[in-house]
Amino acid sequence: MTDNISKNRCDELVTVIALCYNQSRFLRKTLDNIMAQTWRPGHFYIIDDGSTDNSVELINEWLEENGHPATLIVHEKNQGITRTMNHALSLCKTKYFHPWPCDDLMMPDKIESQVTYMESLDWQPGFLYGDIQWIDNEDKVLRDSVVTNRKKLFEDGQMPSGFVFPELIKHGCFIPTASGLYVTKVLHDLGGFDEKLFAEDWDMFIRISLHSGIAYKEQVFSKYRRHEHSAEMKKGENYWKGRFLVLSKYLGISTEYDALIWKRIGEYALGAYEEGFSEAGQWLWKAFKNTHDYRLLYYYLRLKFRV
Repeated sequence: MTDNISKNRCDELVTVIALCYNQSRFLRKTLDNIMAQTWRPGHFYIIDDGSTDNSVELINEWLEENGHPATLIVHEKNQGITRTMNHALSLCKTKYFHPWPCDDLMMPDKIESQVTYMESLDWQPGFLYGDIQWIDNEDKVLRDSVVTNRKKLFEDGQMPSGFVFPELIKHGCFIPTASGLYVTKVLHDLGGFDEKLFAEDWDMFIRISLHSGIAYKEQVFSKYRRHEHSAEMKKGENYWKGRFLVLSKYLGISTEYDALIWKRIGEYALGAYEEGFSEAGQWLWKAFKNTHDYRLLYYYLRLKFRV
């Protein structure tokens, strides 16, 4: 690790904010995990987004048992992930912003390793990501490395860094969100997370890429818990609306990128059609007009004439 950054600078450099919504089963383990970091925060925040289980009760018990190392903030009503992320961001006064869901686990040196790496770079990215493991509800490792398969998406077999806008359009959100560390100023410059969107992380990564770039470090930083309530396991109306809204935001940057975006919209429109998304028809038609891909026209006509 970088010698000139001492461990007692953790709170000076990083704001850790644990985000909880009906995660009573896992939250004690996650809160213990935060306190077990090699760069242990002297103080952090916990935001409960209107849990309907006994999460708040368990958090208060944990705080009492551990000498109140965190400030608990409870939303009276569920605000959703994007509003909660923006609330968390408003609390951050440090260089780095580290939101953390109360069902995932960090590797013991995640914060130390990421901050010291970011401080050592000769450029200033807005986000750092790396590798993650997948675990189940019992902490059994389902996959040792998520990026191993994702590297196959790229011609050089490596995870991209720097200006990754084209890759984020072409391949979707290949960045494991649970591996990351944000630069606070960049998030403020961009106006925070877009509360109209379901896919707030993918959109933010696109905006960060256009603003200042994204860095990658070849290291497993965390364990992401895959279960039925995991955000990336859910699809539906909001999922598909979010995908099309995100992509539409970036039309007009250049003719080359517009072609890439419309191709991706077409691919999503086919997926949305298969899943019965109510607005699939209009996106099939829009994508066909801009790509002249006759597969899109075929499925649009099937919908229109109820074939």
